[in-house]
Amino acid sequence: MELSLKPNNLKMKSLLNLKNSLLASVVFLASINSNAQNNIKIVHYPEQPLKEKNSNQYHLNFDFVIENSSKDTLILTRLEVQAFDKNNVLVQQKFLDNNGTAPSINTIPEIQWNGMAKNILFNPFPEVNLVIRKLEYTFTFNNNIEVKNTVIPKDYEQLKDFNLPLKSRLLIYDGHDLNSHHRRFNYEFAPIHQLGFTGNFMRYAYDFVVLNTENKQFANKGENDTDWFGFGNDVLAVADGEIVTVETNQKDNKQFDIPALKDNPLALYGNYVVIKHNDNVYSMYGHLKNQSSVAFKIGDKIKKGQKIGSIGTSGSSFFPHLHFEVRNNINHDAEGVPSYFTNFNLILGSEIKEIKKGTVNTGDIIQSK
Repeated sequence: MELSLKPNNLKMKSLLNLKNSLLASVVFLASINSNAQNNIKIVHYPEQPLKEKNSNQYHLNFDFVIENSSKDTLILTRLEVQAFDKNNVLVQQKFLDNNGTAPSINTIPEIQWNGMAKNILFNPFPEVNLVIRKLEYTFTFNNNIEVKNTVIPKDYEQLKDFNLPLKSRLLIYDGHDLNSHHRRFNYEFAPIHQLGFTGNFMRYAYDFVVLNTENKQFANKGENDTDWFGFGNDVLAVADGEIVTVETNQKDNKQFDIPALKDNPLALYGNYVVIKHNDNVYSMYGHLKNQSSVAFKIGDKIKKGQKIGSIGTSGSSFFPHLHFEVRNNINHDAEGVPSYFTNFNLILGSEIKEIKKGTVNTGDIIQSK
């Protein structure tokens, strides 16, 4: 007896073969994605980002270090964050993607990782609600490779009250918002990394520029240091503490020795004073005037409001200003920490807002009371 396949049987066999082929393709693609995911390492730094309270929200100032250990090129096509409260209830959800004629993902400076590449991505979602306790980030590369990273930020409490380090009317020329050069210090950039830096010591730094009563920074064209209203102004300790390092011999010539950073990470600031206030809390005052801190030495006890130097243009300084930051040590692995100031006025044109305690932001005009 001869066995023959009927048309319906042929159709079923064809469908079965197609199904098996599709399943094999899915398994193959899943294997590719799994291998690709294994070749992507994402860590955030610091491990527990600090919550900086600013008005009615928190600012989260941290970085993702992304490493591609494959030989393939990876392009970030979507980044999403979901934010949860203490009960793990979704509170906020935001994303950047490649949709549209001017895709929002392009607001991230570097979205491509070539083979065997490592680079920083600065957290592009710094503002979060006060109730947030956990954030889950989903990175999508090449439209179909997903890698997740969970961030649990930490509340930051400043144990001592700080006054402003200058008495004058001040412009916050540059703070540490997303666009600030302090915020965008790339310690994975090869020339910087080779000098030994492994963290962002100026993550919460400020550049203070003195203004006159007309809110001008300088007279004439500002070509000379003495044209600037702040040049030579007294710099004050923000709180009681002890000097742990001081430099006062550098000239006010806007220059510094880059190779010297390998041995002294503070050389960037020319003349400086660093005061220890608590364990892991050091205030740093940079670009000070030549010889303005000559009366001080390591181990000196300092009182809040005491003059410790004068505004200069030493180190990496384009013009007379005070660089101020709070950090957790004075080494190459130093990380910045937030600073809150007490009893100052926020000047809003013809209006004045009194601030008992708070942060200041890039572009603000303020004055100590």
